[in-house]
Amino acid sequence: MRTISQVVEEVIQRSPFLAETIAEGIANNAQIARRIKPDVEKRLLEKVSESAIAMALHRMGKNLRTPMFGLRFLKQLNDITVRSSLVEFVCPNAEELSELLETISKSARRRKDTFVNFSRGMHESLLIVDEESAKEVAAALGKHKNILRTDNLSAITLRLPESSLKVPGLYYPILKALASEGISFVEVMSVRTELSIIFEDKDVDRAFSVLKRITS
Repeated sequence: MRTISQVVEEVIQRSPFLAETIAEGIANNAQIARRIKPDVEKRLLEKVSESAIAMALHRMGKNLRTPMFGLRFLKQLNDITVRSSLVEFVCPNAEELSELLETISKSARRRKDTFVNFSRGMHESLLIVDEESAKEVAAALGKHKNILRTDNLSAITLRLPESSLKVPGLYYPILKALASEGISFVEVMSVRTELSIIFEDKDVDRAFSVLKRITS
């Protein structure tokens, strides 16, 4: 039978933010206990008082080290690239998009430096391309309504080690570092071991400096 302390630790370890605040001694145990109480009770299949959870958090905090999450994998990075002069198109899903993607793909095969990143959601699709390809995309989407276009974008792409694929909280230190510096991003896209973050041109230099600092 699992104890309250064991279950509380399981719940906290699933939240990088909570684990970090507890390890640094800046957490409000009473508020956290109130927040995680439903999850703890669900796992234990019985009612648990907030004071008992708070006590478990207090004991846990004495021995909990600041979690590393993905930091040690970020230190293995040696491949960070920046690509500028990008354009983003967001539009409602349509059958014609498959034809457009096929056309852009053919163009990408002809030009080695072509940048194409596509994502399809439940209702909308997003396409980010270089400025040269943007002319072709704009012409193809000209007849469609509700097209949102954003120019002057840049992408920072990080290649992560294969061993990082199953690491929880891998992106947490990256996004936290950007947020701490007040840097906003437009989109985040990942393909297996490749993470691309899209920024407005005015923010990309600062973002690159931050990412170099946490990966060096």
